[in-house]
Amino acid sequence: MKTKIGIPQALLYHRYYPAWNRFFKELDCEIVNSKESTKNTVDAGIRLAVDEACLPVKLFLGHVHYLKDKVDYLFIPRIVSINSKEYLCPKFMGLPDMVKYNISNLPPIIDTTINLRNNRLNLIKAAREVGDILGKNFWQVNLALWKAWKELKAYRCQIRSRVNDNSKYKIGVLGHEYIIYDKHISMNLINKLKDMGVEVITAEMLSESCLKDGTSNLSKDLFWTLSKNMMGAAYHFFDRNDIDGIIQLTAFGCGPDSLIGEMIEREAKRRKKQPFMTLNLDEHTGEAGLVTRLEAFVDMIQWEGV
Repeated sequence: MKTKIGIPQALLYHRYYPAWNRFFKELDCEIVNSKESTKNTVDAGIRLAVDEACLPVKLFLGHVHYLKDKVDYLFIPRIVSINSKEYLCPKFMGLPDMVKYNISNLPPIIDTTINLRNNRLNLIKAAREVGDILGKNFWQVNLALWKAWKELKAYRCQIRSRVNDNSKYKIGVLGHEYIIYDKHISMNLINKLKDMGVEVITAEMLSESCLKDGTSNLSKDLFWTLSKNMMGAAYHFFDRNDIDGIIQLTAFGCGPDSLIGEMIEREAKRRKKQPFMTLNLDEHTGEAGLVTRLEAFVDMIQWEGV
């Protein structure tokens, strides 16, 4: 019988799932994903998390609660850094501990540390640690890691090819992947905008060079990777004449977003080039109110284009 590996469908799942899925399949494991987020998932996470936790962390705990009795292992890596000289938000570093101390009767957790700040080869070391836990040999782990990297690269290329240059109206959407692409907490915002007749472009659809050029406008380099990408995408959108408006999605209780979001909003007001709107989401955000704001925003863009 294959070992069952549980992967919560939250946080960095939306960024790395193709690679994680391929890696564990190459190690002859069965992948068990939690279901897509629902109100029940959020409610379970709220009961388990401390009040100060941000919405994405509460959601993650809800997904773990769903998986805990269905798998042999939970995959919750301690991710410190994914880029040279940069860090992720502290919640990713402490995520395994938050899970262990807030949820009881858990299966073993694969909490291998991933820290590429000083050396990208540390990823190989982390993969081998996972292989040792699962009793896999050196060559099988290395091959699995290589195939996972290829899978992730193809996935990123696929996302960047989704841009429709023939659309009349384009809106840039700023925010973390685990907010934008979670259909419950974002209330399916991307599809709602498409139904209103506009094309959506996110940071994930931009090349690394575009993001890098965007952050070159800053007087000081940012060391939070996800916030840096968000800022780079914002400046890229500001400089494009074919972006008709910009929507920023933030999660209530997110420390980095409270700073970066404010910086982006101030720059948007200074330039006065495109309509700009910030949507701050939490567990109490209502869909009707969000739809009303989206409709008004799109109507404004279309009226200006007439």
